[in-house]
Amino acid sequence: VILSYGLWKSRFAADPHAVGRSLDLNARKYTIVGVMPDSFRFPWNSQVWIPQVMDGKGLGTRGNHWANAIGRMKPGITLQAARADLKSIASRLEKQYPDSNDKVGSAVTSLRDDMVGGSRDSLFMMLGAVGLVLLIACANVANLLLSRAMARQKEVAIRSALGASRVRLLRQLLTESLLLALAGGALGVLLAWGGVALFSSAKSYSLPQFNTVQVNGTVLGFTFALAIGTGLLFGVFPALQMSRPDLHEELKGGAGSSISPGRRRRFTSNVLVVAEIALSLLLLVSAGLLLKDFARLRSLDIGVRRDGVWTAAIQLPEATYKTDRRKYDFSQALLEHSRRIGGVDAVALSDHLPLEGGSNYYVKLRGQTSQMSNQLVERHEVSPEYFRALGVRLLQGRVFTPADIELALALDIRLTQLYENDNKPPADQTNSIVSPCVINESMARFFWPNQNPLGKMFSQGSDNGPWKQVVGVVSDVREWSLTQRMMPEAYDPFDGGSRQFLILHTSLPPSGVTAQVRRALAQIDSSLPLYSVRSMDEVVAGQAQGQQFLSLLVGSFASLAALLAAVGIYGVLSYLVTQRTREIGIRMSLGASRGRVLGEVLREGMRLALVGLAVGTAGAFAVGRILASLLHEVKPGDVTIFVATAGLLAAVAFVACYLPARRAARLDPMTALRYE
Repeated sequence: VILSYGLWKSRFAADPHAVGRSLDLNARKYTIVGVMPDSFRFPWNSQVWIPQVMDGKGLGTRGNHWANAIGRMKPGITLQAARADLKSIASRLEKQYPDSNDKVGSAVTSLRDDMVGGSRDSLFMMLGAVGLVLLIACANVANLLLSRAMARQKEVAIRSALGASRVRLLRQLLTESLLLALAGGALGVLLAWGGVALFSSAKSYSLPQFNTVQVNGTVLGFTFALAIGTGLLFGVFPALQMSRPDLHEELKGGAGSSISPGRRRRFTSNVLVVAEIALSLLLLVSAGLLLKDFARLRSLDIGVRRDGVWTAAIQLPEATYKTDRRKYDFSQALLEHSRRIGGVDAVALSDHLPLEGGSNYYVKLRGQTSQMSNQLVERHEVSPEYFRALGVRLLQGRVFTPADIELALALDIRLTQLYENDNKPPADQTNSIVSPCVINESMARFFWPNQNPLGKMFSQGSDNGPWKQVVGVVSDVREWSLTQRMMPEAYDPFDGGSRQFLILHTSLPPSGVTAQVRRALAQIDSSLPLYSVRSMDEVVAGQAQGQQFLSLLVGSFASLAALLAAVGIYGVLSYLVTQRTREIGIRMSLGASRGRVLGEVLREGMRLALVGLAVGTAGAFAVGRILASLLHEVKPGDVTIFVATAGLLAAVAFVACYLPARRAARLDPMTALRYE
């Protein structure tokens, strides 16, 4: 056995002499032969690696497809060439073994795409959100530098009059911008360490984790350079404006001699504010769509009830539970002990839980000479009370009985013996084997439309059985994910297995159930642990985890963007009021009321906000089409989200406009006329 670094550190205290020691796994002795470095966590944070038995017993009968293969391609071989080669091999195997390999092809992908392909859209979405926040921050910086430039025009004019060249002025102003960028970048680095530490400790995100989450030197260097670059870039335009002052205009009087700032300067500030609001709306709409989609996913009908459903898993060691009979006896004992727990209404066992996948196969209908259907059928093994425990409705016929479970066990033992003696037993022996089966309504509708499916027989792709006979039809359940469409599904009697999921429907709190089940399990086999203890609501939440993480992260960026936009519009209007102090004083001394001054400043600010909202709405519709791949239950053009987010941002903009407008309306005309 090879240990992961984490297991070696936690269980063996990082003992360098651990190699060579013995370890018990599933009631078998293993020898530790190595420890992997901390950076190796493939696949999916594995803690132990053991050799795969590569014989017929270890790999299973032909037709099993539980394993994944990893290969390193020879130098010069492309992925397309590998696909073509394996496609040819699969085609030959399909002809050589038509019973087991019919419709079995090959799928080849790069390891990188296999690991992060499913998260690519989410990663690009987060990168886009970060980029939008950066642009908003840059617009704010540019506006602040522009406002400072307007305030320092007289100072720059005096420097120019005393002989300072334009190049020297530019160098001084850009040096100041560089120092600001360096200070901001340094603060960002400190925040990055804390942010990554918080991020790596979170358990609710579903991005690929094949290495430790830590501050990466390359990424840190890139973002630090980006901070400095943006600081310089957005400091250039104000510096260019400041370095070419109108000496006559600036030196002929005080700074307040100009009644109001120039149109060109105001136009630049206004454009930046409009851009901030538009970009903020893009993020808010994206966050609103993702959050609404997450809420819809959490409340989606998956075909089973969630309230009062408790689940856990048990793994039976093959070395101890060698036979089907031993596993069956354990499962029956576990069901019996669990029924004795007070407050438990129904107890069931299954080979997997809803939403967490399983196995599937192609179907051949008995009595039909046509080829096997191209429709895959999900396979699920359950005990008699499974449907009652999860609230799955019985539509026709009946569910399993204890007699069905006994029959299934006997048939499994018989099939095992047949295949052990002969890889392809005689057709007359397998053709006579018939076991009861319950199907869902999707399967009944697909294979027997407008017919009564009860009594119908089908096999797992073989013309000679063994056969499954339909004894009941139940409502549909989502077995693979929240977003998967309902698929045909066949339920077989659960007669034991190495991995068993215990399901209880109970009125007790989860903590109380867990303690009692652990005691019941200890009475049967004290060496077995109970793991993956969850309520059905937690199972559903786990499936929506990725959407939740993305929604919260983009929502956080959107909130930050709205705050920055509010600061931006407040800063521009506040500075505008300061620049127009004399003008406002003159207006009020000539009879303008406070309400009129308040309304004028508010109108100017809200006009910018409305233009920004209009531009942002148009952009949000375009971004919605990009978001379509991340949305499942919400349309990208959801009108309620657009209206709500636009209203929210308009309210934020109004507050940001109102504060400087109120300050302008409260100006004392005499004080304003003496300004500077």
